[in-house]
Amino acid sequence: MRKLALALETVPTQVTRWLGLLGLTVDAAFEPSGDEALFPNRVLVKGEDAAWLAANKGAAVDALQFLLHEAQGEREDSRLAYLDPQGTRLFRLKELKAMAAFAAEKAKELGSFNLSGLTPRERRWVHLTISKEPGLGTESEGIGHIKTLKVFRSA
Repeated sequence: MRKLALALETVPTQVTRWLGLLGLTVDAAFEPSGDEALFPNRVLVKGEDAAWLAANKGAAVDALQFLLHEAQGEREDSRLAYLDPQGTRLFRLKELKAMAAFAAEKAKELGSFNLSGLTPRERRWVHLTISKEPGLGTESEGIGHIKTLKVFRSA
């Protein structure tokens, strides 16, 4: 395990500072996601320039997220902060939970069902959501960062 450098409670202040140095006017603060098992330590980033972080499929927020996790020096989900510019990631979580419920019903009916074009974080959310459904399993398929997730009957 890496040495803890940036304490979890200081993350919102640090994110606001970093983005301010880039000339962006934002405010970051902890806000509960409503599903702490899937989306712990949610840091809502809002303000007049927060939309820049979510633009281009979230490339900027993904880069900032990587730097933040490196600065934290942690690898345990429960101790890492997760950025959410203007609530876009929370919205996506809710969308994926609905997709997982639909995929679970289709897998029960048809034997299997695929969800395509998911990032690692999105696949994790679906894996964890489906794991609560008895008689169903999941597996990621494909090569690269964006993969398909297969939901299937396991019993």
